[in-house]
Amino acid sequence: MKKNLWLIVLIGLFIIDLILVKTSLIDGFDNLIYQVIIALKSDNMTSFFKFITFLASTKFIIFANIMLIIYMIWKKRYDLSLVTICSIASVVINNLVKLIIQRDRPLDIALIEETFYSFPSGHAMISICFYGSLIYLFIRNKPMYHHLRSYILGIIIFLVGVSRIYLGVHFASDVIGGYLLGSIVVWMIIIIRKHIKVVKR
Repeated sequence: MKKNLWLIVLIGLFIIDLILVKTSLIDGFDNLIYQVIIALKSDNMTSFFKFITFLASTKFIIFANIMLIIYMIWKKRYDLSLVTICSIASVVINNLVKLIIQRDRPLDIALIEETFYSFPSGHAMISICFYGSLIYLFIRNKPMYHHLRSYILGIIIFLVGVSRIYLGVHFASDVIGGYLLGSIVVWMIIIIRKHIKVVKR
């Protein structure tokens, strides 16, 4: 029941963010956040955020999932399939929503080259789906031992979002939308998997 309530809240927040984006009511907020973050600009910070954004790139996530699948089969840790399922769902849903919304990127301030539409941020969404589902498994299986790992992954998720704004390829509202939609995907898959297990019993 609690998971269903959280899912409803996340869907509601995503819809609000989407409405604000489509009506341009969030433009002032987007500009403010960008100005705050870009104030940190330096060569070192640019290199740092390029590395951070790589941690949620397609190449890295594919590699990480392959390694995870090998480990899953080797150790018979089939619960880790949640991470791969969430990752695949993230890519499919993100591209579909981008095609529907068709928000242009802020290309005039971009420090790296990106194509396709802006909303929601694919990097923010995949970071929630990949790292977020890992956090869920860490906390569920060994809450005390894995707290530090969960905090580190949480920081990576946050910094991925910041990196997309800093590099000028996303608005803050894109990142928020990515986080929210990614969280919705993770929660839905968790609920569906639990329901399937109950039915099988």
